[in-house]
Amino acid sequence: MTGFFSIAGLSEVEQIHNAALATLDGVGVKVESPELLELLDDYGGRADVDAQRIQFSPSWVEQFIAESEKYDWESHVPRLDCFAGIYQSLYLDPETGELEPFTERTLADYIRLGNALEEVGSVGLLGLPFTPEAIAPSYTPLAEKLYAWKYGASPAGTVQLTGLCPYLEETFARWAEEVNRPLQDVFSATGYLVSPLRLPRSECEQLLYFRSRGLRMGIGHMLSAGGSTPITIAGAAVMKLAETLFLSILQRALWGGTRLAIGGFGVVMDMLGARSMGGRPEAAMVSAVMSLVARHYRVRSHGTGPLTDAKEPSVQAGMQKAMIALYGVCSCGGASIDVGLLSLDEISSPEQMVYDVELASAVRHMLRPMDVSSEACAVEEIAAVGPGGNFIGTDLTAKRFRQDQWQPRIWDRDSLQEWVGKGGESERDRARERIRGILSEPQPTPSMSEKCERDLRAIIARAMDAGAAERS
Repeated sequence: MTGFFSIAGLSEVEQIHNAALATLDGVGVKVESPELLELLDDYGGRADVDAQRIQFSPSWVEQFIAESEKYDWESHVPRLDCFAGIYQSLYLDPETGELEPFTERTLADYIRLGNALEEVGSVGLLGLPFTPEAIAPSYTPLAEKLYAWKYGASPAGTVQLTGLCPYLEETFARWAEEVNRPLQDVFSATGYLVSPLRLPRSECEQLLYFRSRGLRMGIGHMLSAGGSTPITIAGAAVMKLAETLFLSILQRALWGGTRLAIGGFGVVMDMLGARSMGGRPEAAMVSAVMSLVARHYRVRSHGTGPLTDAKEPSVQAGMQKAMIALYGVCSCGGASIDVGLLSLDEISSPEQMVYDVELASAVRHMLRPMDVSSEACAVEEIAAVGPGGNFIGTDLTAKRFRQDQWQPRIWDRDSLQEWVGKGGESERDRARERIRGILSEPQPTPSMSEKCERDLRAIIARAMDAGAAERS
């Protein structure tokens, strides 16, 4: 891609940059750990231990950016990624259309469906959408790993409670043994900044614990325009950039390296009811500003994830996801669809997952480089057909139609007469047929041995017996 749609020019990007640096210098970030404050002070910040505040001068941050790994934007190829995330959500039954609490069976089916759809790159589990028998809710971070691995998903790395850290380490060590890989390769732990600009005590403790064990923990942030950021596009972008730079500084101070990625955003706070909304254009607009900043810095970026506020598969769901996906591809050079989600992340829908995959397949087809070979330009073919002819029966058409034309799986492709003659089958009927077909296939080989499952359950039981969650 040689060019992008730009929401702002260089002068506006520099204003966002300068405002973010002024925020890190004048406001700073509250870090609720004397040890982390000292580490960040030694790295180049200005720590105020009494105020639990770390600040960074603009010149220091600009040097930090200058030393970051560069990305070749001139050679960038636009992309659309797909993953299936499962959160603390309800399950929308594709057969009955009823919202139900997840069960272990429906969780297994949902993961299985995501893994079977070729457009989906991965299936991830953040938390656990049901409460397993004999496992207390506060031990969900341990159960998340067990059920993700058991059914073929990737755990998101939930930590939540500091007292669980030793048991999480033990859980990952047992899984590393199961899959014959180093612990550092399979370990995943993630905490979150409390926006705006606060790293809480619990995350500080967890970072320091895992660092002492040679294990890397990530810190993310989920911003809300009008909630945890100013309501304006520029103000939200300033806050997003300031927090992103701080989190990159924190990771580099703890672990070294030179990687820096600027992109994405979060959600929009609806002013009518103070609700978080995912299908609004403003989130994509802030993400586009972040991509402009990334290109200005010459570092990596990523687009926002298309979400919807619709409560069922619908016109609203499709339009919101398509709007944000296409805007992300055109303005950021990429986007990532979290397939199957409705109502932000409150509902997991197998039917919506199939629709989202259909959308992603079509968009990916549009992103393919154009073939301008002599065969594709087809001068000889045009001459052979001549004026007034047609190309439907040519050798080139027979050879290339599957390659050059996108083939829908769910979208209707019949004429009205053909459609009526077949009984007027809806896209919902076709989606449900595809879901039934996948889930009627033989069960896949278990991802986890019975012994590993027993061992992981034993770790959870020991954590509960020790009251690990209550000590956090």
